[in-house]
Amino acid sequence: MAVQRFAEHLQAPWPNGRGTSYEIASQTPGQPGWTWRVAIAPVIEDCDFSHFENVHRQLLIISGGEMILDVGGQAVICRPGEVAQFAGDVPTTAKLVDGPIVDLNLMTVRGEASGQMTHITKPGRLAPCAMLVAVSADAEITVDNESVSLRHQDAFLDAHDRAIHLVSGTVAHITLNP
Repeated sequence: MAVQRFAEHLQAPWPNGRGTSYEIASQTPGQPGWTWRVAIAPVIEDCDFSHFENVHRQLLIISGGEMILDVGGQAVICRPGEVAQFAGDVPTTAKLVDGPIVDLNLMTVRGEASGQMTHITKPGRLAPCAMLVAVSADAEITVDNESVSLRHQDAFLDAHDRAIHLVSGTVAHITLNP
């Protein structure tokens, strides 16, 4: 089984030096030049987001409260349980509403890759996907009828062509079209 625990995610500084991300997976693990990337990022203070040229971003708050982004003068409200979408190459500033948060990001280079991140809260069979990331403190899934336990921020990476059911907890369901 392809369970990747949080401690196994690749740690890297943000390109702007204002924080640290924890890469779960990318086309080029731990290296630049990716066309898609999935990473967790704690945001501990109001700050500018890193610039990612020609990148579409999807963001899901997985710990903490709201965050308001100013994306080129447009407000994007990020709430727990809702996926926010915005351009990674437009100047973006984050304002934390209720203190530090942790977010999960799906980033895809326009015209080279695409994907979709969905927050799943109801038990049942899940549609085919590239990976799942545990959003709740614990999540229980079955993969081809075998039980798999995930803790907050753990990922199940080998989700292609598998029969996956969410038994309990909440997960981010991520599809990719590289």
